[in-house]
Amino acid sequence: MKQTSVLLAFLAIFSGSSLLAQDIRVPEIPAGAVVRQVNCTITSDRTDFDDIVARARELERGENSPDRMQFRRLIIGTDEYTADFQIGQYYPSVSEMVRRRVAAGNEPYGRLGVECGSPSIVRNQVAHVGGQLSDDSLMTYSFCNINQGWNPAGVFNVLQKGAANAQRDTGNDTNIQVWTPLMGGPINRDWDFILVQVGADYEGLTERQDIFREGYRPMPASGGGRTCSRLGLWRTVTIFANN
Repeated sequence: MKQTSVLLAFLAIFSGSSLLAQDIRVPEIPAGAVVRQVNCTITSDRTDFDDIVARARELERGENSPDRMQFRRLIIGTDEYTADFQIGQYYPSVSEMVRRRVAAGNEPYGRLGVECGSPSIVRNQVAHVGGQLSDDSLMTYSFCNINQGWNPAGVFNVLQKGAANAQRDTGNDTNIQVWTPLMGGPINRDWDFILVQVGADYEGLTERQDIFREGYRPMPASGGGRTCSRLGLWRTVTIFANN
């Protein structure tokens, strides 16, 4: 009888562990869009950011254009950033980016009246879609490191759950993104990823900052598996988007 009881207990534990394993959801990190980023300086004292935006929107586009193009201007940040603005060009894959850029030839930066530096490429992985993004909005980003004992999938899962909880609890539908480096950029970077928040509009992004400033926390105080720098605030303008 004792042997039978031990066997039944073992089977119960094994069965329970199997069921639990089936219920565990392993977070899947999306491949994400491929984004070519480059910092640019306006060459004329008589031209400002809004003038460059207007000119860019008038440029002809074709089958070799990126899927989306955004211009970003730093509003609150650091003196270490000396460019006037940043261009982000979105592609579905590295292969497609290279194919289109080779076919398109030289960039039309001269027609915009700007000079740009060396590009870097990041993966744009969306942790929370949120609301419909305005063509002219605000975004923040901070440089983050993954804490010891955590991995990228765990951090991404916390960001997903936290953003979903925040929208459920407060109604704030800010878009949350993770940018991870692919090519270019600093040789000896001291960060693992960039955490990006994009407001559906100006009010949505600033509202989110106040919600957290007033003490709201969407998840238990576990630190989220990451350590991040201070936020930088950017204006982000969509020049065009194919989807």
